[in-house]
Amino acid sequence: MEVYRTEEEQLEAIKRWWKDNGNGILIGIGIAIALVFGWQSWQQNTRSTGEAASVLYTQMQEASRALATMPPVAPPKEGEKPAENPQRATLEHLAKQLKEEYPGTTYSVMAALLMARDKVDSGNAAEAEAELRWALEQKPSAEISLIINLRLARVLAMKGEPDNAIKLLESVDAGAQKPAYEELKGDLYLAKGEMDKARAAYQAGLDAATETSNIRSLLKTKLDDLAVAE
Repeated sequence: MEVYRTEEEQLEAIKRWWKDNGNGILIGIGIAIALVFGWQSWQQNTRSTGEAASVLYTQMQEASRALATMPPVAPPKEGEKPAENPQRATLEHLAKQLKEEYPGTTYSVMAALLMARDKVDSGNAAEAEAELRWALEQKPSAEISLIINLRLARVLAMKGEPDNAIKLLESVDAGAQKPAYEELKGDLYLAKGEMDKARAAYQAGLDAATETSNIRSLLKTKLDDLAVAE
C-alpha cells in the first residue's frame, strides 16, 4: 500500500481515485435505488391486482350461491326466448372480467372452474370443456392442474367420449390424486363393460389410497359390488 507523507498527498490521491472510479460508483448507486423502488412498485402492483381479483371472485361466489338457491325456471313456451336469469348473467359477467383483466392468476383459473361447474349443472358439456381447457392454458400449479384434468375427464365422459376421458387420465401423473383418477377410470371401464380393466383400476386406486382417506371405503365398495355383479 502506498504510504503518504502529508495530508495534501492523501487528498490528491483521493481526488485521483474518485476521478477514476466515481462515475461507476454513482451509476451503481443509481441502479441499486432504481431496483429498490422498482421492486416496491412491483410488490404494490401485485398486491393491488390480487386484491381486485379477490373481490371479483368473492362476488362470483356470492352470485353462484344465490343461483343455486333459486327455484327452477319453467322452460319457455314454443317461440319464446328463455327468461334471462340475473344471477347467471352476473356470474358470467364477473367471470369474463376476471379472465380478461387478470389472466394467469389463480382467481381467473378458479373463475373458469366455477363457470365449468355451472355449465355442467346446466347440461352444457361443450362449454364446460372450453372453460376447463382455458383454465389449463393459464399454467396453474400442479395441484390445481390435477383437479382440472380430473374434471375435464368427467366432462368428456358426459359428452359421450369415454375413450378420450380414459386417455386423458392415463396421460397425467396423478400423484396424490391417483385414487380419484383410478376410481374414475374404473367407472368409465365399467360403463364400457370392460370388467377386468374396471377391477384393475379400482384396485390400483385402493392400493394408492391412505388408510384414513374417504375414497378408500368407496373404492372397496365398488370392488365388492363388481365381484357380486360378476
